[in-house]
Amino acid sequence: MISKLDANDLFDVYGELLTERQREILSLYYEEDFSYTEISEELEISRAAAMDSVHRATKLLEKYEAAIGYVAKKKLLDSWILQHEDVEQIEILKEIF
Repeated sequence: MISKLDANDLFDVYGELLTERQREILSLYYEEDFSYTEISEELEISRAAAMDSVHRATKLLEKYEAAIGYVAKKKLLDSWILQHEDVEQIEILKEIF
């Protein structure tokens, strides 16, 4: 499974492509830092269901990123911007993206 930081990036970008229930569970897990047990108690589901839902929804986010690649491209662009000091070019790139 990917890191929570990477998962948060994917969730921010692709979260709206998930079902409401998947968003709810991933929000608790990644944004609120709930454990599987805490999610199961909060949503009145089994711990196994909470864990399965997190894993399945995270795999979907990874699948979306593999197909679209927005997060990777944004990280590359951010890295490039930090390495270059030409403010005019940076502003142009920001307008494009």
